[in-house]
Amino acid sequence: MAQPEPNILQLAKQGNPKAIATIINRQLEPKGIIAQVDLKDNCLQILIEAIQLPPQHIIVEYFRKSFTNLGATAIKTIKVYGKRPGEVFFDWHELFDLVEALGQELFKMAKSGDIQSITIVINQCLKNQGVIAKVNLKDSCLRVMLEGQEAINQELIVSILINELKKLTIESINKLIVYGKQTNEEFPGWHQEINYNLLTNSSEKTVESLALVSINETEVKDMINASFSQIENVDSVKLSNYLYYEFLQNRIYEPLSVRFKAEEEENTIHGIVNPFNIYTLEEDIKLSIRQIEKQIVRTLEDKFCLTLDINQVERIFYDISNYRFSNLKNAIKQMEKAIQEVLNFNFPEETNELKAFFKGAVEGAVDGLTGRIKFTEVIVGGVIGNLIIPGLGGVIGGAVGGWFAGNKEQKRVEEIINKYDIAKTKLNEEFKILFQNCYEDISKLINSLYKINLIKYQYFIQAEELNRQGIESKNLIEAIHCYDKAVSLNPHYYGAWCNKGWALVLLGKYEEAIHAFDESLKINSELIMPLESKIMLLGYHLEQHETVLLLCNNAISKGYNTFNILSAKSFSLYKLERYQEAIEICDIAISIYSFSLEIYQFFIQKPACMICMSDLEIALENIKEAIILNPENSQKAITVSPRFDNLKNDERFIALMQSSVGVDYSNLKKLLADNKWREADIETAKLMCLAVTNHDKRLNIIVKDARAYTELNNEQIVKIPAIDLNTIDKLWLNYSQGKFGFSVQKEIYQSLGGTKEFNGEIRDKFGVSVGWRTRNKDGNYFWRNSDDFHYYIDIALRGHLPSCLWAGINDVWFENRRDRLITLFYHLEASGIGNISKQ
Repeated sequence: MAQPEPNILQLAKQGNPKAIATIINRQLEPKGIIAQVDLKDNCLQILIEAIQLPPQHIIVEYFRKSFTNLGATAIKTIKVYGKRPGEVFFDWHELFDLVEALGQELFKMAKSGDIQSITIVINQCLKNQGVIAKVNLKDSCLRVMLEGQEAINQELIVSILINELKKLTIESINKLIVYGKQTNEEFPGWHQEINYNLLTNSSEKTVESLALVSINETEVKDMINASFSQIENVDSVKLSNYLYYEFLQNRIYEPLSVRFKAEEEENTIHGIVNPFNIYTLEEDIKLSIRQIEKQIVRTLEDKFCLTLDINQVERIFYDISNYRFSNLKNAIKQMEKAIQEVLNFNFPEETNELKAFFKGAVEGAVDGLTGRIKFTEVIVGGVIGNLIIPGLGGVIGGAVGGWFAGNKEQKRVEEIINKYDIAKTKLNEEFKILFQNCYEDISKLINSLYKINLIKYQYFIQAEELNRQGIESKNLIEAIHCYDKAVSLNPHYYGAWCNKGWALVLLGKYEEAIHAFDESLKINSELIMPLESKIMLLGYHLEQHETVLLLCNNAISKGYNTFNILSAKSFSLYKLERYQEAIEICDIAISIYSFSLEIYQFFIQKPACMICMSDLEIALENIKEAIILNPENSQKAITVSPRFDNLKNDERFIALMQSSVGVDYSNLKKLLADNKWREADIETAKLMCLAVTNHDKRLNIIVKDARAYTELNNEQIVKIPAIDLNTIDKLWLNYSQGKFGFSVQKEIYQSLGGTKEFNGEIRDKFGVSVGWRTRNKDGNYFWRNSDDFHYYIDIALRGHLPSCLWAGINDVWFENRRDRLITLFYHLEASGIGNISKQ
């Protein structure tokens, strides 16, 4: 029978590092401390990491006590290291001998009257005398039997024994009797009785200190709890994030952010640069610093109950705005010169790229640093400080040759752009240094007053860089690894938590994703995007609809009746068969978000409920409204959804699904069914032009030519909606048994080597293959005009129809307008139409 595996405590007593680490982390993880453990040459090495490390002496005493009680014989010494996450070097380390600790614990046990411990203590003090002691405690009388190979020197041995027992002061003992005998003798050679109370009362008070009594376990716990209580009263991570993002960064970067907002509203290079108002920037920065100086004392006291010395605060900011301001002042002057050069120069061409450069590419910076989180809280949390993009000059400089190629002023343009880029980059760098100085100096002040260690400035920078790497990574596993590192450096970095959640969603790990979103909500319960993401996961993927309703109702009660929350609520109500309530939510959403391009989704949700309520007429009306609002997305969503299966055979529904712009294909269908190929060809040209016309009407484009059909140029061809193009193609394919249709023509063209690029030889081969190019009676090739096409399916070649009346009714059309057919072929491909094998 197999022996049962030892439990974790037994493994720890055997010196198993993994078991020891598990036990330690159970105790310390709730306090924000993570421990790693290794055992080498009887030395247990413990590395603890925490943003806020507890005092060294407390954590060392905690381990000393814990391992003394554990009694792991494989551990002789313990070395403890303490550091913060991401740091290379340790804040402190300490080595202590566990044997000494065991001795302390042994004394404590002996003092409490533990007979085994008393026996060990007595034998340790007598081991050099050639004597072994056996000990017994009964009726408050301690009896010691001493044995030796030689006759025992009573006076010497009793004197040593009494000195050792004086240190113990065992409260449970009143009397001491010592016996002495030689080994193998039956009876003792002598005995001596001693009043133990008199013995201990006469001992000096210093005896207990000589016993090296260890700290009481309760005292150790109280010390640790008191230390953590002090830390927990002020959440150092929360304080760090508030100070870094919401307070200092907002106020320090305010002079820049105001200027960026002003330049964003302009549309010429001079107009963009001029509102930057560089001439007042220095004074504005100093004004911001003075405001910080006044506000920080009150703000930290109100939010964190921290009282700062106003005189110390004033000294910090006086030093920053006077003695450490020179580099920023020089950067402002450099920027002033660069702006003046821009204003003194008339640019020969003002491209959008060039204007974006002078605007600082603010929008690009925001998108790049926040990933998919685009809301005010995140902009506050890390974006404002990076509004200027350093290093953009290389990109701009490389592109200038293309923008101003051949212009005699090209070099001057490059020089101006380069100077502006260098100046703006330098200004950004100095702003970062200003911000770093403010944060680090305030951190030092808080630490000196309250012993609170804030997150280091470098950790914020590293976390933001890791978050950026995660966003840019094409590997989701690597991205998650980056986000994990980011939150290990800054546990309150909710942007990284959210990004991790979305990466996990893409991996299909929905439960883990919800945990990540929950972590971000713990940090800031006002965040709406992680809440929406959690709700949608619970509803659309995990089918926890009752939970979704609770979360949605709670959010709506707080005023968060967002598009996604209303959508998730209506869907869950639908799944719970509460159809009327779901429809009511859709109507509320439609009234609130009537301007949204995505509102068609509610016009899809409503008919899904109505179908279940057997209200098909109104369901069809809502489907039609959805298609009017967003034709292609609506039709795609409805086509793949099983909720609309009951309508799949309804002629009215089929008609709605055949066109995204309200084109009626019933006549084309009838003509093809009756084998009226010429009439069907003409009808096809009309309908294609009508689809483009209706498309333009929906975009509020004025249609100049309302004829039934006309020439479609390349720009118009790509406007034919994919749904309509697919409908036309499928009708031709179905009624010709796969012989006619755009798909057939595209397949033939590509099989001959045709590409987007024109090739005269392939053009001619294609014309011959489909019967559009043929020989006359003299044997010369010519291109058929529209009247000469074969409209008899038996004699027409594969791909002969439909013709290209839609491209123009003039003769020799393909020779002169060949690019139009090629445009149609690749519009088919882009729309996912035209793969015969899949159709």
